[in-house]
Amino acid sequence: MLRGGNQISIDKQFVALQNLSGQIASDSIGKAKGWQGADVVISKEPLSVEPKSFYPAPRNVVTSYSAELSWLFESLRDAFTDLEGYGFWKEEFFGRLGNSASRYLTRNSRTSAKTLLLAVVHEAFCILEEMEAGEFQVLPVTMNNAIYDDIFREIESEGLADSAEVDEFIRSLGITP
Repeated sequence: MLRGGNQISIDKQFVALQNLSGQIASDSIGKAKGWQGADVVISKEPLSVEPKSFYPAPRNVVTSYSAELSWLFESLRDAFTDLEGYGFWKEEFFGRLGNSASRYLTRNSRTSAKTLLLAVVHEAFCILEEMEAGEFQVLPVTMNNAIYDDIFREIESEGLADSAEVDEFIRSLGITP
């Protein structure tokens, strides 16, 4: 768990998230080569996994908007990389963002790049708020690329933004989800 504001300053990251929200809302969405990092892969097709591999398969986010989502992940990496403990919590951070994207895609049969990216930015705002409060949970040791979000948040529905909350965030930017 990260400790609150006396150990980290999140002002730069908050401004970066605000700027990203505005960019996405105004259709200034970039594209990037498929993301591969922090045990997350973003692609248009599901990964083929070798059954006897020593390493566990990465978390795979499958979407037709993989280039746009990869751009967002790169932008979030650039915004968050200088926060204290980044090397320790980056798998949880990006894993949780990947889970958020997958959950949004599952809940919304009709989505666009814009709404998907804004749903992920919403989750990044939630994580940043937890970091500031010293409540961002990270497993100290994991197996098979499991993260706190996979194990505890789904069981407890702790902190999970429901569809209505994400849609309200998107509407607050003047966009119909």
